[in-house]
Amino acid sequence: MSRIAAGTIVLVDWRSGAVPREPTKVRPAIVVEDHELFPEDYPNTLVVPLTRDEGLAHAAFAQRIDPTPENGANETSWALAHHVTSVSLQRVQPTPSRVTSKQLAGIRAHAALALGVSDS
Repeated sequence: MSRIAAGTIVLVDWRSGAVPREPTKVRPAIVVEDHELFPEDYPNTLVVPLTRDEGLAHAAFAQRIDPTPENGANETSWALAHHVTSVSLQRVQPTPSRVTSKQLAGIRAHAALALGVSDS
């Protein structure tokens, strides 16, 4: 299986091994890693979760994702860049949906800000 391209919307199964305040079901997320940096057999990928709950979307760290045919969303969602995490590829199911390159750049910028590595 080849690496999942950045910007691809995936479904992540967080049902096992979760601790309080972590997702405990299959949830959408966006791959944010540069797949060309990792070898094909690397077992994890970097994602940010998607939510429809604007209350969870801290303005400085969330990217608004409005519905489009390309992303398959039915309503506005938020990419929670401050929740960037590494997940096992065994938990990930790719979808044909994806965000735009502009949205991906925004998510990465928000993640960099949350990690303290941004020039902003």
